[in-house]
Amino acid sequence: MSGPDDVKKSLSLHMAEEHLSVAKMSQHFLESQRRYNYVTPKSFLELISFFKYLLGNKQADLQRLIDRLDVGLSTLRKTSQDVTELQKDLKITMEKVGEKKVATDKLIEEMSAQQAEAQVQEEAAQIEAKKANDESERAMVIEVEAEKELSEAKPAMEAAAAAVDCLSKAMLSELKNLKKPPAGVDKVTNACLILIDKEYNPKKQSWNNAKKMMQNVDAFKGKLAEFRGEDITEQEIDLIKKYVEDPNFTPEKMASKSAAAANLCTWVVNIYGFNRIYVKVKPLMDSLQAARESKTAAIASLEAAQEKVAQVQSELAALNERYENALKEKKEVEDQAEALTTRADLAQRLVGGLASENVRWGEEIEKLKSNSLTLVGDCMLAAGFVSYVGAFDKDLREELWKNQWSADLTDRGIPMTEGSDPLEVLSNEGMNSKMVQAIKWLKKKEEGNLDIIQLTQKNWLKILTNAITNGRCVIIENIGNEIDASLDPVLSRSIYKKGRSLYLNLGGEEVEYDPKFQLYLQTKLSNPHYKPEIAAQ
Repeated sequence: MSGPDDVKKSLSLHMAEEHLSVAKMSQHFLESQRRYNYVTPKSFLELISFFKYLLGNKQADLQRLIDRLDVGLSTLRKTSQDVTELQKDLKITMEKVGEKKVATDKLIEEMSAQQAEAQVQEEAAQIEAKKANDESERAMVIEVEAEKELSEAKPAMEAAAAAVDCLSKAMLSELKNLKKPPAGVDKVTNACLILIDKEYNPKKQSWNNAKKMMQNVDAFKGKLAEFRGEDITEQEIDLIKKYVEDPNFTPEKMASKSAAAANLCTWVVNIYGFNRIYVKVKPLMDSLQAARESKTAAIASLEAAQEKVAQVQSELAALNERYENALKEKKEVEDQAEALTTRADLAQRLVGGLASENVRWGEEIEKLKSNSLTLVGDCMLAAGFVSYVGAFDKDLREELWKNQWSADLTDRGIPMTEGSDPLEVLSNEGMNSKMVQAIKWLKKKEEGNLDIIQLTQKNWLKILTNAITNGRCVIIENIGNEIDASLDPVLSRSIYKKGRSLYLNLGGEEVEYDPKFQLYLQTKLSNPHYKPEIAAQ
C-alpha cells in the first residue's frame, strides 16, 4: 500500500474500528435475531489481506486506463509526424517499382535463351540413352546364355560345399590321427595337397604332409569352403585327373574306409567337375564381361549427357527462381506503395478526425489520476463489506458500512469517493449477494473444471484429493453445522513446501497441492452456527 504516513495510520485505526463495530453488531445480532456470527483475529487478518489485494487490483486497473489514454495521445502526436515521412517513403518506393520492372524484363530474355540450350542438351541425352539401352540388351542376351551354361556347374559346386559342411571336427581328427591311411585314402589327401597346399612334387605328397595340412581342423575346413573352383590351373587339373578318373576314387568306396575321406573325395570330384564346366564357359564369360564393359561405358556416356542436362536444368531452375523472386519483390514493392498510400490517407484522416480528442483525453487522464486518490477509502469500505457483513441482514449491513464505517473514514480524513458503494466497487470482482445466483454463476464460470460433492457420499475424500492435486474447483453442498475434521488442513490452508512442490495432509496422507485449487462450501441451513475457528476460516 502506498500513501502518506498519516493516511496509513488512519487506515490502521479504521480497520480496528471496523473489527470492533462488527463484534458489537454480532452481539446485537444474537440478541435480536438469535443468530450467531463470530469475529476472530483471523477475520481481522483476512480484512487486511483482502484490502491489500483489492487495492492493488484497482490501482493496476486504473493505471492501465491511464496508460491506454496516454498511449493514445502519444500515438496521435506521432501519427502527425509520420504523415510527412510516409509521403517521402511513397516516392522512394515508386522508384523501386520502376527498377524492379526493368530487372524482371531482363530475366525473361535470359530465360528464353537458357530454355533453348536445355532443349539441345535433352536431345543429345536421348541419343545416348538409346545407345545405352542397345548395349544393355546385348549384354542381357549373352548373360542369359552364360547363366544357362553355368547352371550345369552349380550342382557340382553345391555338392562340394555340402561335402565340406558334412566334415565334422571329429571326422578330420580321426583321419589325421591315423598312423597309416587305409588304401586309397592317400589319393584323396594327395589331391587335397595339390589343390589346397599347391604341392605338385609327388615325393612330398606324403601322409605326414597330409596330416600337417589337416593339423588345424578349423583352418583346413575354412580353406576348403573358401576354395574357388575357377582358380584351378591346368597343371593342377593334369595332376588330379588320374585320381578323379580312377574307378575306385568314389565317395561310396571311401565311405567304408573313412567318413572324412568320403567327404573330401566328394569335394575333389565336384570341384574338378565344376572347373571343367567353367573352363568351357570361360570364352562366353569373357564376351559377357566385354559386353558389360561396353554397357558401362554407354551408361557413363549417358550419365555425362544427363549431367549436362541436369546442369542446364539447374541453371534454368536458378534463373526461374530469380525470376520468381523478382516477381515477388516487384509485387512486394507494389504492395508497399499501395499500403503506404492507404496509410498516409488514413493517418491524415485520423489526425484530422481526432484533433478534438487530444484535449479530451488529456482531461480524462487528469480525472483518473484524481480518482486514484480516493481508491484507498473505497477499497477499505469494500474490503470490510466482504470480510465482515455477509452473515447480517440488509439493515444491519447498511448500518455498518453506510452509517458507521463511511462516517469513520470521512472523520479520519481517509480519501474516499462521495457516496461510495462497496457493491459497485466489487461489481467486477465477481461478487453476488444471493446464494443461488452465486452458485449458478460459479458453475457456469468453472464448467469443465468443477467437482460437486457432498460429505455424505462414499468417495468424497478421493474426489477432493484429486481436485487438490490437479488444481480443480470443488463445491461441497449441503454443509451442516458440523464439518468433517478431515477438512481442517484445507480450511486452515495448512500448506507446506517440500523441494519445489507444495503439500498438505488430508485424511492422514500427504497430498501434492496445486495453487489453482479452489474450495466453496454451501449450506441450506437458514441459521447455521459454526465454531468460531471454522467461521473465521
